[in-house]
Amino acid sequence: MFPFKRRSQPKKDRVAHFLFRIFGPATVEGAIQGWSPEAREQYKRLRENQKRAAEEQRRAREP
Repeated sequence: MFPFKRRSQPKKDRVAHFLFRIFGPATVEGAIQGWSPEAREQYKRLRENQKRAAEEQRRAREP
């Protein structure tokens, strides 16, 4: 049915393996976790700054 035989183990792509070892999976050292109190406070400050900036833009556009 199939003209080619499947290999028992797939051959690894050496270039992709090399690049994966260099760039690897995404990791962040020293990051603030989303569930930590510091992250919550930072998110609240960010949202307040975004709301304030949006309000200032609305006021600037009004005649």
